[in-house]
Amino acid sequence: MTGAREEELIADEILRASTPNGRWHSEYVGVAYRTAIESSMALVERPRPAVLKIDLWNECIGGARDILGHLGRTGDARLVGLDLSLVVCLRGRARLPGLPVVQADIAALPFRSGSFDAVLDLSTLDHLAEGDAADAIGEYRRVLRDRGVLLLLFWQRSLVTRARLALKRVARREEKAGQCYLPRAKVRSNVANGLVIRKEFTAGLLLLPPHALTGLLLGRLSVERLRRLVRWLARFELSGRARPVLEHVAGMYGLVATRPGGPEPAPPPAVRSGPG
Repeated sequence: MTGAREEELIADEILRASTPNGRWHSEYVGVAYRTAIESSMALVERPRPAVLKIDLWNECIGGARDILGHLGRTGDARLVGLDLSLVVCLRGRARLPGLPVVQADIAALPFRSGSFDAVLDLSTLDHLAEGDAADAIGEYRRVLRDRGVLLLLFWQRSLVTRARLALKRVARREEKAGQCYLPRAKVRSNVANGLVIRKEFTAGLLLLPPHALTGLLLGRLSVERLRRLVRWLARFELSGRARPVLEHVAGMYGLVATRPGGPEPAPPPAVRSGPG
């Protein structure tokens, strides 16, 4: 994809997020991602953790989808952003001045082993073929410190996504460039090779078609009612209560895993009072 095309797509998404019928998408994606991150980061034991956020597309869109901006405002993590696209890196850095941004391929991360306490991949892995996705998971595992946390969200091969692709083929409509649908069993196996899976959940129920009907219905809600609805749905999806059913129909699948080994982090030293 050319830089000009990327700029055009970013502008289109920013414009759509500002309309009543498009606002639901931005709010839902932002809330679903932040809810999953908060749950995952609760497993991080080190104070002021080093966090690698994969893909800066959402930061380019801004608003509810500005994940790194939200993390920077609400915590004290040391954040690093990474993207393959130069355009996206420059846009992300412009929106978040002072944020370290690295242009790199997730299948060959330019970091030393054990550099991060958390790696957050929110639907980037699903832009790779299965073999390359396995390499990327291996890189995530490598750069995690002992007891570090991986959050992985990806578009999966479910009954609904397979039916959707079949209908597109019949209608001779192309899928979005670079979008892949990964088998959750294969991804789970790759993650479990060296990491301990702590949680599995589904996501993205509202992202399944028909988007026009979803936008028509949710576009009628006030901002506050829309936010209450997407917060409830994000918590319900993350809870995993309906996962045995939803995993066969939901668009996205999530895994939270930790790298085993290493001692418990040392507590901070006690502060001694001065004389007197």
